[in-house]
Amino acid sequence: MQAELFEILKTVLKARSMTYAALADRLGLSEPTIKRIFAERDCKLSRMTEICSVLDLTLDDLVSEANRVDVRPSELGDRLESQLADDWPAFHFLLLLLDGMTEAEIQKQYQIQANRLFQLGLRLEKLGLAVVMPDNRVRLTVQAPVLFRRDGPLHQRLLKLNMDFLRAVYLAPETEHSAYLTQTRRMTQKTAQHILARLRDVQVELSNLARRDQLTQPDDALRSYKIGIALAPVVFSKLLSLSKD
Repeated sequence: MQAELFEILKTVLKARSMTYAALADRLGLSEPTIKRIFAERDCKLSRMTEICSVLDLTLDDLVSEANRVDVRPSELGDRLESQLADDWPAFHFLLLLLDGMTEAEIQKQYQIQANRLFQLGLRLEKLGLAVVMPDNRVRLTVQAPVLFRRDGPLHQRLLKLNMDFLRAVYLAPETEHSAYLTQTRRMTQKTAQHILARLRDVQVELSNLARRDQLTQPDDALRSYKIGIALAPVVFSKLLSLSKD
């Protein structure tokens, strides 16, 4: 997510005719350090704030500019999806990285060795989806969000992931942070269309708020959430049986 911020910062540097060397001097850093930060497109929030200050920007200015960027989902195509379909661990690792999880968080949550993440990173690198950095961090070359075709090679895996998620939420007790909501009502198509439009608005709002959080908050303040929305006419004869069997 920070990659977008660095692209904007590069534009500002160019507009103000400021070199990496000049920026490094203002920050009291070496030019190689600044080049590394911009090449890896990653740094602490405090460092990002310092860079903004040198450029007479606020972090809010930077985030607002990033939010004006029209982020359209990218597609991998059948060839890459087919290759990922043949390598579930690499596909799942890709999903975690696309979600914004750090290698340290993944390693902690899955209780696996760093070498295992390195191997998965190499598999994504072989597919052209990532680059393994010198410190073994994995930087994706594809930017989120990624749209996987529901009727494509990953169909069965995506179906299982979403059904497993819904089942887990359904079985879990409700909290102030999670809930399973379902309702069946008779209504006109016009009303259903209105409700669906409202649900799409919620999806967009979630995306925008999450985007802001990822641009401004440290990783340890973030937690992954997932939402599943479905609205469609229901044919009860396909769901409910009236026979004794």
